[in-house]
Amino acid sequence: MLTRTAGLATAVATAGDLHASQTQPSGARGRVVPFHVDIPHARIVRIMARVRDVEWPDAPEDPDPWAYGTSLPVMKDLVQYWQTKYDWRARQARMNRMPQFKARIEDYDIHFVHVRGSGANPRPIIFSHGWPNTFLEFAKVVEPLAHPENHGGLVADAFSVVVPSLPGYAFSSKPRKPIGAPTTARLWNTLMTDVLGYREYIAQGGDLGFTISREIGYIAENCKAVHLNHLLGIGAPSLTPEEKLAETTRANWTRVEGAYMAIQSTKPLTISYAMSNSPVGVAAWVLEKIRAWSGLQNGDLWSVFTRDEVLDNIMLFMVTNTYGTGAWYYAASRTDPSPPRGKLEKPTGFAEYPAHKSSVGMWPRSYAERNYNVVWWSTPPAGGHFPADEVPELFIEDIRGFNRHLRSLGV
Repeated sequence: MLTRTAGLATAVATAGDLHASQTQPSGARGRVVPFHVDIPHARIVRIMARVRDVEWPDAPEDPDPWAYGTSLPVMKDLVQYWQTKYDWRARQARMNRMPQFKARIEDYDIHFVHVRGSGANPRPIIFSHGWPNTFLEFAKVVEPLAHPENHGGLVADAFSVVVPSLPGYAFSSKPRKPIGAPTTARLWNTLMTDVLGYREYIAQGGDLGFTISREIGYIAENCKAVHLNHLLGIGAPSLTPEEKLAETTRANWTRVEGAYMAIQSTKPLTISYAMSNSPVGVAAWVLEKIRAWSGLQNGDLWSVFTRDEVLDNIMLFMVTNTYGTGAWYYAASRTDPSPPRGKLEKPTGFAEYPAHKSSVGMWPRSYAERNYNVVWWSTPPAGGHFPADEVPELFIEDIRGFNRHLRSLGV
């Protein structure tokens, strides 16, 4: 039985944890250097001064405090906590318990978490986060996946875990213009093979990580399988009644919930002027989506996340001024479009989390089987759009189950 890992993983890296090849640059391979989060005190002071100087908007009268956007009472509660109890230095120290590194790949300094797994043959896996998230989306699962024997599991289930920050997010360098799945997939494959020296690996993701991991499956011979917790109708028509219902549901969702996506895919710079200067604005923008997309208990936002966890993610956007460049991913269709693709032949697994399906939407298995080589389809009993953060135990078991199944197939 797994127990939930509170807060961040506690793994500590040593030089011996890394492949010897990591420290030697060669061709496209970048030198791997250890990285610790260390934000200047003056930066934190400036951000917190803006939090304290918040000017509250007027909220329309409505029985539902979320009817017109992020609830004003919930925001006031969160900002009160931010001002009086949130401790960036303590949270930064927790982040630094995860072994983090940077490597130069092409024109980017890529920040990533890397933990070599236990045992003789841990399977390498790379996780791609999405928006409005950061590498912290996977913080609760890194240590249990890498060292299952310390969490009630078996050494045979160990993974070597890699969690990069997308370019333009957190501590990875910022692109000069919007980039999307094609560029990111190429960078991730170089990270896994040329930089870290892995001969084969699994790619996993949801949200933006869905398109990135899918693209890795197409382009990278070293990627042996793909695991996804998202499925949209991309590049192929919906045929069955269930598929067409998913399409209609998604269209309705886009109409009601997709304003952020329309703005970020068309005019991301305009909104970035506000977000770069308003930590409370970023918090409201992000919190609305976390609430709408997560599998909450009785609608209680704090039944799944702690205030510290939500603020950690928001603070990473603020301390690195990356709200804007993170939003650029939605505009990448202009500058870095994904080419038309046929069926993905790599062994592919899907996890259909219930709150994700009912909120953001997910196409059914029939669609997946026409467009992917589906070897795994699971329906966990709980969880939403951020399963590694919401239901880490279920997420871990699904990743392990997928890997065991791959081995039974000889993959």
